[in-house]
Amino acid sequence: MFTPSRRDLLAGVAAAPLFGFSNARGGEKKPAIRAAHITDVHITNDRNSPKGVDAMFAHMLGRKDWTPEIILDTGDTVMSVDGNTTGARAAEQITLWKAAVKGCPVPIHACLGNHDVWDGKEPTDAIPAEKKGFGLMTEVLGMPAPYYSFDKSGWHFIALNSMCGWPKYGALTPEHFDWLKADLDKTPKTTPILVMSHLPILSVTSLVYGDSCRKNNDNLVPGVWQHADVWAITEVFRKHPNVKLCLSGHMHTCDRVEYRGVWYVCGGAVSGAWWNGSEYGFPPCYGAIDLFADGTFTYEFMDYGWPMRKWSGKELRG
Repeated sequence: MFTPSRRDLLAGVAAAPLFGFSNARGGEKKPAIRAAHITDVHITNDRNSPKGVDAMFAHMLGRKDWTPEIILDTGDTVMSVDGNTTGARAAEQITLWKAAVKGCPVPIHACLGNHDVWDGKEPTDAIPAEKKGFGLMTEVLGMPAPYYSFDKSGWHFIALNSMCGWPKYGALTPEHFDWLKADLDKTPKTTPILVMSHLPILSVTSLVYGDSCRKNNDNLVPGVWQHADVWAITEVFRKHPNVKLCLSGHMHTCDRVEYRGVWYVCGGAVSGAWWNGSEYGFPPCYGAIDLFADGTFTYEFMDYGWPMRKWSGKELRG
């Protein structure tokens, strides 16, 4: 549970921005809304994870210079309820997450990650078989549906489901794609839009995630690392220039890409390398965002000071 006193969990490591960027104009002084971006929390009952999540919330919600009004969670909130995870094991992780957010003073709006889709192994009374698939974590995370949208402080927010074709994932189903187009069409052109997805819609992270994508002289991006339908989605966005910012996670590394006036941000991971260190040198972090009425914004990747810093990932030797 969030308690500001738990900032001592940072163990002396200075918490500070990793880096940030802005497209805000000088005339915009006060943001329309401040939002925190969390992703890939992967809460679990080992690796000191619950204390790490407490430290993240304590840093985010205990800052004197910046306080979020909403939290945007781009998935993989629990360590894993997919694959061979039993109902009992899923319940353990869910209990940890509920305890972590109990008393959180601001609303959390989430989308589903690949580890948030329960495969239904060994259901229990608390985790029944009918919650298999998207049902379990959609309910736990307080989502109205596996994909949805909402409005707040002059911005329109869209939460996509990168998992909608489960067990295949990484592209929108025709039904989901039609919903996205309809949602964009009915949003006033003067309303700036922020889109959330677990998989990046567009990112460079997959090209620098080791060298496993290289096939002879080509780089082949896996469809489960970045949206395979990136061209189609960006074509829809081209027709809706009020789409300003897209947030994602999944890759546990940080980047920002601007294409046709839309910024795509992969927000690293609250868990870093699954609570074992820094993923390719990116430590556990979250994003601090100021959204302005004119559709501009600022984004800072915040290192919240969790002391696990061991490098995880491939390195070029020799």
